[in-house]
Amino acid sequence: MVGKSRISAVLVSTDLERSQGFYQDKVGLTLSPETIKNHLLFDCGIGTTLLIYGRASGNKADHTQVRFWSTAIDNDVAELAGRGIEFEEYDMGTFKTVNHVVTSPGIGRSAWFKDPDGNTIAVFQPE
Repeated sequence: MVGKSRISAVLVSTDLERSQGFYQDKVGLTLSPETIKNHLLFDCGIGTTLLIYGRASGNKADHTQVRFWSTAIDNDVAELAGRGIEFEEYDMGTFKTVNHVVTSPGIGRSAWFKDPDGNTIAVFQPE
């Protein structure tokens, strides 16, 4: 039954070498030995993975495509910023970043950044 199978978030990249450097060096993920040709598979927490495959042209989605769940978002955002990650900044009334993080009452706290292919990645700490 697929409901008990391992699952991966999947992104596309127009430059796998650049993506590998970004996700290893800036995000801090480890490339899995299960990686195959024209793909990057990164091991993440609790048996999850991030799969990135090569494509000649990108897939420009305008929504969050990957969410990293956090228990200490301020520390995680500070660490990522220290590695050179540039976070998206917002100032739309109550939807406003403070130290790169938006607080949504009743939901949690989030911060967003883009990878080299423009994919939107979130760090999220539930309330």
